[in-house]
Amino acid sequence: MNSPEVSVIIPCFRASTTIALQLESLSDQVDAPPFEVILVDNDSSQRLDDAVAGFLHSSAFDLRIARAHDHQGSSYARNVGIAHARAESLQFCDADDVVSRTWVRNGHFSTVESKLWTGESILLTEAPFTAGLEAARREFDASLPEWSKPADKQDGPFPVLMAGNFGGSRSTLHELQGFDQAFAHYGDDNDLAFRARRAGHRVPVAESVRIGYRGKWSARQRMRRGFHDARAKRRLLIVHGVSSQSPIPPWPIDITRCLAATILMPFRRSVSPFDIAMRWSYALGNACGALRFGWPRTAPASTPGLGLNPPSAHLDDPPKGTMTA
Repeated sequence: MNSPEVSVIIPCFRASTTIALQLESLSDQVDAPPFEVILVDNDSSQRLDDAVAGFLHSSAFDLRIARAHDHQGSSYARNVGIAHARAESLQFCDADDVVSRTWVRNGHFSTVESKLWTGESILLTEAPFTAGLEAARREFDASLPEWSKPADKQDGPFPVLMAGNFGGSRSTLHELQGFDQAFAHYGDDNDLAFRARRAGHRVPVAESVRIGYRGKWSARQRMRRGFHDARAKRRLLIVHGVSSQSPIPPWPIDITRCLAATILMPFRRSVSPFDIAMRWSYALGNACGALRFGWPRTAPASTPGLGLNPPSAHLDDPPKGTMTA
């Protein structure tokens, strides 16, 4: 496959136990244009080569592995993937999810229509993934959706982009300098959406480009996610100067409300200890974000584009197999 029309980029961190299912879902695409899959190895300790050995000579797509060990984080990994992509049409998914049978086709049509778009993601429990591809697909991909034009629904002040299911043109992502490694683990996708809007690009929603993604369901996972999401949201509000437009209260008010809710909990049967714990995780994340990123001297510098043009990247015709960023 010398000239794929689509490059699918998948950042891989501790992905050796899940990536095979995602590659299986990419192996039976319906009416897909010629496409390549670039796995970006962002964890030197994982045995990614062994996990994907059965797909290296797939007839469905050209599979390549790019090494990205200098920095850890999905932002850097996705930038390295962009640098190694051969196609102008790029699509992104995650290593632990499953894409629909028309994902590549509908995503490519969406990129032809819009320079940047975000897809539809359906939250699933772990059980369908454990049961195999068809079980997971039944949860969100029972029919083959016809492609529909991405809808420009994001008129509010806070554009959203789902990093695990989005796409766009390679030239546009280079223009925007890719992802910012300062948002390495949380918020990098919505930061890209903010910067895209500032540059004059819309981020329409491509509802016909669907994936099923694994939720984090344990109490510990949900609380950890809540804290980091709130911290990243506060940072986004500060960096992009939209704090005054946000419904999220300043952190002192947020903490005060949590204290009041905690005191009143014994008198409100509808409120569980877990509800209060989740409120605290969001409030503490909000406070941490405000204190960490609200002061110029303590906020880390932004680093958009890190990994986007590694010296060893060959954008036109890289060798098949394994590459190093």
